Amino acid sequence: MADKLSPVAPEDWDLSLDAIKTDLGTPLNIHNVFARHPDLFRAWMPFRNHVVRASSLTGRQRELLILRNAHNTKAQYEWDHHVVRGRDAGLTDEEITRVRQGPSAKDWTHDEALLLTAADEMRADQRFAHETWQALCDRFDSRQILDIVVTVGMYMLLSTIVNSGQVPMEDGL
Repeated sequence: MADKLSPVAPEDWDLSLDAIKTDLGTPLNIHNVFARHPDLFRAWMPFRNHVVRASSLTGRQRELLILRNAHNTKAQYEWDHHVVRGRDAGLTDEEITRVRQGPSAKDWTHDEALLLTAADEMRADQRFAHETWQALCDRFDSRQILDIVVTVGMYMLLSTIVNSGQVPMEDGL
């Protein structure tokens, strides 16, 4: 069944995806899976680009959420990719390792622990506990809270795709 979601070679993409291919540069295997459904891929890309390029969150905040989600969903593909992106966003290797320990691990700032808690609660309950909601409202504006929700939500979706389809890691990573 996994072959139904196997990556499509970029040279075999539907021609209607040429602009996306140009935008991405070298597509990852998750993009090559999305290429199986051109209409969905074209609809998804603006949302994806907001989360990874235009979010009101800092790169560091975004990568903490994504890494915690990858850990929570056992999405090794996403974890491996976002270790690299986390480093690019300023996370140290020790912090990346500590993401797996969660919000109660020592040395997180209040906001970092709060983001990890938010990712955990969204995964477990698809909502924030009252205390978490209050803390988020005290520390983040409404745009940032929405970006927290959509970042974790989008990566829960991607984790489901990569885990269900057994999307392979690209050679060399």
